[in-house]
Amino acid sequence: MAEYEHRRRWIAAATAVVIAGASAACDLDGASSSSADAEAGVFYGLGDDHRLYRWDPGAEGGGPEAVLDLGGVWEQEGDVGTVLRASLSVDPRQRYAAWIAGGSTDAVLNFGDLETGEVTTAVEYPVDHVCIDPAWLGDGSALLVHRAAVWGEAPEGGDATPLPVESWGDTEWYSPGTGALPATVDLDTRGCRVRWYTAEDGTAQALYHNPEVTELYRVDASGEILETIPASSLQGTEPHLIGMVGVDPTGRYACLVDDYGPYGAAKGGFTMRAESGTRVVDLENGEAVGAGDDGCVSVHEAGYLSRDGASVAFTGYGGERQWSTELPGTIAESPVLFYMPNDS
Repeated sequence: MAEYEHRRRWIAAATAVVIAGASAACDLDGASSSSADAEAGVFYGLGDDHRLYRWDPGAEGGGPEAVLDLGGVWEQEGDVGTVLRASLSVDPRQRYAAWIAGGSTDAVLNFGDLETGEVTTAVEYPVDHVCIDPAWLGDGSALLVHRAAVWGEAPEGGDATPLPVESWGDTEWYSPGTGALPATVDLDTRGCRVRWYTAEDGTAQALYHNPEVTELYRVDASGEILETIPASSLQGTEPHLIGMVGVDPTGRYACLVDDYGPYGAAKGGFTMRAESGTRVVDLENGEAVGAGDDGCVSVHEAGYLSRDGASVAFTGYGGERQWSTELPGTIAESPVLFYMPNDS
């Protein structure tokens, strides 16, 4: 009981951490910019050698640095590349990365220390990555995962991997330092893409959507719904809203995916995680914000990051372009890209 109480208090404390993220204009080695006085932040991307690289444009030398070797993923079974892209994430404080290794019943959730490169297994199958993919608390102290029987019966004949099925189970917390923590989030309303942020009162809240992507839900740290947002009330998401990429650290802006196309998702419920979105929407008034049709990779307190191949740009929510630059060749073709503004 003493240990349980300690962990319960730990979760309560973690959900009260406030994240302050800001991004300023900068000049990156000759890239176009509205200001030459500040650095952009830090990028993380995958190289062709299956390593995760950190790139700090303002650092001396300026080249990407390998921080994790993810080559072990390809020793697993199933569609490991797709699962890696759909589950890989970097915690907001840049201490750990998390991903699911494997695309079969033998898959495991791994943590990687971004300073030492050490890889540890957090939990074995079954961990969902298709609907409720592993998602970090705002302070990066724990990861919410969905434990569900996501594999059905194997096809007749041979040793084929079972087909994934719609299955709902409990959500659980896992900490890189502590391991399994008490389950505190009960999502009575089924849905996908839980994304955590910090509310004005300092507590953890999250945004997610139903499988049909017709409603968004704002919930507290226990999973209780605080607000239901109909997708039809959001501008710039026509003709079809098919997913959500992320929410900014305050919970006001969301990067959403509409229509079909090369965004890593298909219309419907249980789909792989979208890797980029088509529009940023202000959830307070339902209006689309930013520069228009430049898309979004991630959303932050001061604006959002967009990407066109190896070109990335940061735009304020009022539509002002703050800076743009080219990714170095090592991560220029990374299928996923993570950006952390300075002081985030």
